[in-house]
Amino acid sequence: MQPASPPSRATVAPARKRRGAPRPLIHKIMIWIFGPLFLLWTVGIVITYFIAQHIANSPYDRTLRDHLDLLRVEISRQDLNQPIELSHGAQTILRQESPTPTLWQIRDANGAPLAGNAHLPVPDSWSYDTDLLRYRDVVLDDQSLRLAYVWGGKDKNNTPFLAVAAETNEHRAVLHREILIGMLTPQFILVPLAAMLAGLGLTHGLEPLNLLQARLRARAPGDLSPVDQEQAPAEIVPLIDAMNGLLAQQAQFSATQRQFVANAAHQLKTPLAGIRTQAELALRERDPQQTEASLQQLVRGTERATRLVTQMLALARAESSDALYAPTKQSLDLNTLTELHVGQRVPDALSLGLDLGLENHPKAILLQADPVLLDELINNLLDNALIYTPAGGWITLRTGQAAGKGWLEIEDNGPGIPAEHQSRIFDRFYRIMGNQADGSGLGLAIVREIADIHGASIDFMPLTGGQPSGLRLRVSFPLSLPWRA
Repeated sequence: MQPASPPSRATVAPARKRRGAPRPLIHKIMIWIFGPLFLLWTVGIVITYFIAQHIANSPYDRTLRDHLDLLRVEISRQDLNQPIELSHGAQTILRQESPTPTLWQIRDANGAPLAGNAHLPVPDSWSYDTDLLRYRDVVLDDQSLRLAYVWGGKDKNNTPFLAVAAETNEHRAVLHREILIGMLTPQFILVPLAAMLAGLGLTHGLEPLNLLQARLRARAPGDLSPVDQEQAPAEIVPLIDAMNGLLAQQAQFSATQRQFVANAAHQLKTPLAGIRTQAELALRERDPQQTEASLQQLVRGTERATRLVTQMLALARAESSDALYAPTKQSLDLNTLTELHVGQRVPDALSLGLDLGLENHPKAILLQADPVLLDELINNLLDNALIYTPAGGWITLRTGQAAGKGWLEIEDNGPGIPAEHQSRIFDRFYRIMGNQADGSGLGLAIVREIADIHGASIDFMPLTGGQPSGLRLRVSFPLSLPWRA
């Protein structure tokens, strides 16, 4: 016997989809409205039943009490030691000749029957409190009876007795049923009708959501304009505001990406064209020296293109909201990072004829930051200084801590940045005209983006030592405040 084959993916997937399907909002609203409504309706029916029973019993209990009082008056005029006979008027009142007469019984202090219907059940125990009336439902000969009894009557010889009166519950049941029909019939009509009208009202009330859904579905894939909220109910205006905020962020992100792609294509065009030109020249040259020169230019062009691509990827990583590049907050020592990066860049500085120094704060500066992004920030600060500082110059990297902030500072004696350009120097691909340095205009843009992510500020600081030119840039990080993830 072969084992049954497992169900295919095509068979399992629809079932999983059905189990995970979201429940419509109107279903949830109806459950929370009509569930309590029908629960209260059921409770109301039970309460109505007992109220109707009380209303049906009250007049008959009063009549039964009057009959019991009549019996006590009749017996009080007679001698319990003699045969007891009711007067004609009492028999008429008790309807002795009717199909449903009032049954009665008289018992002495010992519970022995003296007169009346001896088959009436005697209470298991009765109160000896004088004139205290008791009611009780009993069954006699498969017939339901309402029993009333009272102790305290006395005959003309002052002998106490127990008087009992009973009648069938047939008339009470009829009245009880009629009262129930009269009270419940409107409920059975009005409650379902109210539920139906409430359902129609809910359906009509949720129509704006359906219209909003239709408008959103009819939008073009690239339409990121705000959703009109003039026709929306006040309850969903906050939802539309949140959607519009998300659409605005997405539109800004898309515009940034389009601009980035356009700039990247423009910036890559020049080094790639140069690389191609140098490669063609190397292929045509027969002079080994000219070929070598073209190959050297080809290598330098490749390095520039590589650096540009690396910077663009770093900028994309810094500004991307995708989970692949989501920043992770870790506790980092700023002194340790600067020591590591300066040690790695000393050979580059020596090859350019520059003096690269480090002045760290004596105590550890702990930041809550993303290690990858902070590495990019320090690398771009150092790259920028190494590119623009002329040979024979110097570069100093410093760290410090003050007023609840830890700061990273870089200073050089290069050409610096004129005041009129300081507001735009952090824009992408922005370069000062007339500068012959081999830069791309992305380094400080990356620094600004990473600083914004960490809630840091960037400030131009006065030069130290009264030097005539140079740049001193400080990035200040909050030590304990939250940062944008």
